[in-house]
Order: sequence, then structure tokens, then C-alpha cells
Amino acid sequence: MRIFIRMAASIVGTVALLGAIAAIVLHFWPFAQKVPVAAAAVSPVLMAATLALALVCLLSARALFRVALAVLVAGVGIWVQSPLWRGDGSPAGPLLTVLNANIQVGAGDVGVLAALVRDRRVDVLAVQEITPEAAQRVAASTIAADLPHGFVRAAAGADGTALYSRYPLASTASIPGFLLEGLTAVATVPGRGDVQLFALHPVPPVDVDTWQRELRQIDSLLHGVPAGRPVVALGDYNATYDHTQFRRLLRDGYRDAGQSAGAGFLPTYPTDKAFPPVVGIDHVLIRGLTGADVSLHDVPGADHRAVLATVG
Repeated sequence: MRIFIRMAASIVGTVALLGAIAAIVLHFWPFAQKVPVAAAAVSPVLMAATLALALVCLLSARALFRVALAVLVAGVGIWVQSPLWRGDGSPAGPLLTVLNANIQVGAGDVGVLAALVRDRRVDVLAVQEITPEAAQRVAASTIAADLPHGFVRAAAGADGTALYSRYPLASTASIPGFLLEGLTAVATVPGRGDVQLFALHPVPPVDVDTWQRELRQIDSLLHGVPAGRPVVALGDYNATYDHTQFRRLLRDGYRDAGQSAGAGFLPTYPTDKAFPPVVGIDHVLIRGLTGADVSLHDVPGADHRAVLATVG
């Protein structure tokens, strides 16, 4: 019986170890097929779970060589994820507080959003999936007074997007070429001058070709902003740090605010299941700024956590 248990532990541990190696491979997987893209989104959770199982089973089986290999794989996994915890140091200059929220087809609690805006002195709010009814609730809330400058393109279903700002907005525009509404504007921020804002919502990778195309379009948008102008690009990107397609955006000075602040793993979705959020698909990308603090906040009625970022 003891031999059988040890053999079973050896087999399960080996399979789990292979799963952990696969999770690391997914982080670097450059191609866009539906299954690898979906698996890459949860690869940090997959890696942690399979490594824990592998170590327990292989230690029980006294498979010391494979235990050593599992420890090596764990080290590689920590190295892969470590940029999320390093941070860029303290920001210089005036701080700007921004908030991004996907409110699930207008169902999110606008009162909670309004309290976040008020209590945390938010300067810019981006909202995805804002319906006409939800836009009316925002207009009737304290957000209207705290963030009096708005550019709203509400729509039925998941199509609507909005930008609200404490500071005047100029050059407002809907961005063509996306299935879901994308917006841009320039905010005049005291001490910062013109700051280019984006509110983005590329499609989820159900159709991976469209998903890839829209992420490439975001890349072109971000890198088309004039040099020297700070950029804050808020959104539900439907992509995680573990997608190579998302990490390609993080070049030429662009950083994820959470990574810049050293905030670590920030899972934002889904919040409406029996299990906790497992993927971080909501982001604030910045250029010409440094992340000071990034935190996540539950919004009742929504299936995403809101991302609150202070940058400077």
C-alpha cells in the first residue's frame, strides 16, 4: 500500500511539475490561439497551484531530483513575475489620481463609484460598459460636481464608454476601428500641462484575430502621442501581463501603473463568481509618469474590480 501511494504521488507530482513548466511557457507564448491565450491569462494561478502540488507529492515520493527541478521551476516563475513587484521608485511632480471601472452593462453601483471619487480625490474616471441609464445615474451623483468635465458615449449593452475629469478636456474624440467604444481626450492638468487620456475597451479573446488586431491598434494609438506629452490610458484591456500581446504595449516609456508602483499581482476579474478574481485584465498604462500607488476596489453589481492609481 505504501509503495502504491508513493507511486501515485510520484505520477501526480510529475504531471503537476509539467503543468508548472507549461504555465511558464504560456507567459512567453507568442501566438494567438484561443486555448493558449485563455490559459495564459490564468498562468500565475496555474503555476502557483501546480508547483505547490508538485512539491508536496514529490517530497512524499522522495523524488529528490524532481523536487530540485520543481524548486528551479519555482525560481524561474518568481523571476518571470518579479517585475510586477519591483517598482520604479518615487514619482516626481504633482500627483494625479485616476480610476477605471467596468460596470458590467451599466449594473455597477454608481453610488460606490461616487464615494471612491469623492473620498480618494479622483481626478480622472474612465468607465466601460456605461449604458444611457447608468450615465443618467452618474449625472445625478456627486461625480457630476467632483468631475465636471465629461466626454460620454453611452450605449446599450457593453458598447458604451465614458471619461470624466476634474480638469478641462480638449480634443475629445471617439476612436474608430474598435468594436466597443474607445475614447481619447487631452486634459489640462495644473503642474503637468496637457495629459493625453484614453478610455479603452478592446474585445475579449473570443475571436483571437480581432483581439490581436485591436491590441495592435492600441499600440499604434499610444505610440502616436507626441513625444514629451504624459499619457494615461485607462481600460478593460481584456489582456493580462502574461499575454505577450499585452506586454508589447509596454515599450518606449510605457508602463503599467501597477508594475511601476510595485503593486504586484492585481486580479480584477471576475468578481461575480463563487471563486475570487483570478485574472488582471483592467489596467492603467502610463508614459511620462510614475506609479505611486495602485489598489483594487469592489463595485457591487459589476463583474470587475475598479483600479485606482495615483501617478506623478
